[in-house]
Amino acid sequence: MAQEYALDWLDQMVHELDPQRIRPENLDNHQAMAIVEKAAKEEKRLIQLFKQFVFQEQKTKQIRNSVNHYLSAAESLMGVAGRNLNQIPVRADNYRVALESVFSCIRKVSAFIAFRYKNLVDPDLSLDMINSDQGAHDLQSLEESYVMKRNPELAKLVIKTFCDIFVDHRGGEITIRKLDNWVSVSQAVTHGAGSLEVIEPLDRLELIMIERNFNSPLFVKYLTSKFSDGLDSFVDPESVAQNLAFWQKTFNQIPVMKDTIFNSQFDDLSFTINAWFIQEIDFQSKKSRVAISEPCEQPQKPGKKYERKTSDKILCNLTVDQLSLFFKAADMSNIISARSLSAIFHTVAPYLSTPHRTDISHSSLRVKSYSVEERDKTLLVEIMTKLTEQIKDL
Repeated sequence: MAQEYALDWLDQMVHELDPQRIRPENLDNHQAMAIVEKAAKEEKRLIQLFKQFVFQEQKTKQIRNSVNHYLSAAESLMGVAGRNLNQIPVRADNYRVALESVFSCIRKVSAFIAFRYKNLVDPDLSLDMINSDQGAHDLQSLEESYVMKRNPELAKLVIKTFCDIFVDHRGGEITIRKLDNWVSVSQAVTHGAGSLEVIEPLDRLELIMIERNFNSPLFVKYLTSKFSDGLDSFVDPESVAQNLAFWQKTFNQIPVMKDTIFNSQFDDLSFTINAWFIQEIDFQSKKSRVAISEPCEQPQKPGKKYERKTSDKILCNLTVDQLSLFFKAADMSNIISARSLSAIFHTVAPYLSTPHRTDISHSSLRVKSYSVEERDKTLLVEIMTKLTEQIKDL
């Protein structure tokens, strides 16, 4: 096989069935059926050929190189065939049937190679065009499991991340690495008992994702926000520093599966989170030193204490729930940015009021951001739609 290009006929057909080269309407029924029959025979031939592939190559390195060469070539051919299919006129049925049979043949053969020689496939090779059994590891079906129900916020993030990739095909390329990560998470959620002891402040689902080096930027933001929010309950700078150090130690004691990572384009989760801990500890230390060096404020005279009036605030015709949803969405979209979502709530709460609430606390905004109601989502979307129209009219 080293001397033969096994995909030669498929390569030839993909480039010959190009709407820019020949008129699709000119392909008659006899010609189309001949291509369909040939594609079916080619599929059987190639699968049989690749079953014996391992015995025809002498070294593992040669097998690995050949496997990845054919998968890369097949992915490229499917890309060209897919573009050609999108250019076929409506009435060229014979042409469409012929090209679809070639496309199907390439897809089935490449899927066979990818999963037959999975341990030799480049884990970051794009497999977008290859069919995978998504139902076998559907995290949405596990949404009501004990592990998921204990942390609905993270469960929603995890489910959405994997659905974006494998179901909706809008979350980056499908790779063996991401597929293995997906399967591993699904199995861990199914068998929720796990091998790790749950240690505060982390729960079972968080441990599962850390264990599997789930280095998605969304998970990084989730973890750092969780740790930042946890600091709000401590006033004493020494307690803040001690808890940060304890959380960092707890995080670093979680064993990470060897050679496992969600996305190789980003740093390991451990590297990113530890960098955050270092920066946060440094920030808290400087903040503490500044507070100590500042002169004590003079006590105010009785009755002269300044209170923020309603007229000093911005009146928002939204509920507290809708405000929390608005700022959470703005933070996740990087429209506004701060040390954490909690920090945003701390900053804006004193300056806002609603028709029903003169004073809004940052803690109420934070709590509401964890449990979003569908009705509030719908109403806020309608309001944002009106805002969009207003912007267009400016």
